[in-house]
Amino acid sequence: MGFFRKLLRNAGLAPPESFAPPGFPFTGEIRLLHWEYDRLSTGWWRVAVNSPVEWEAKIREMREGMRRHFGFLLTKDGRMIPRWNDRTWAGMQNSLIVEGR
Repeated sequence: MGFFRKLLRNAGLAPPESFAPPGFPFTGEIRLLHWEYDRLSTGWWRVAVNSPVEWEAKIREMREGMRRHFGFLLTKDGRMIPRWNDRTWAGMQNSLIVEGR
């Protein structure tokens, strides 16, 4: 499905709004998702945060987890090869949204 969203983005479709907690303290389930490619997402994380600072820290933690999971390839001989360099990762983060349920 991501291919079609990319075409629509080129035609002016904007990414959906990222989820933000309605208030603090907040308890719920969230995940990070690339808005064009559904396969690039974290699982659902159960979070409990008490402030906007904790919220931002949790999102940073999820982004780093996503980078560790998708950003490296493990070869048969055990070597880790980066899939994304820092510049690519910086651009990738702009396409990540938070989804809540």
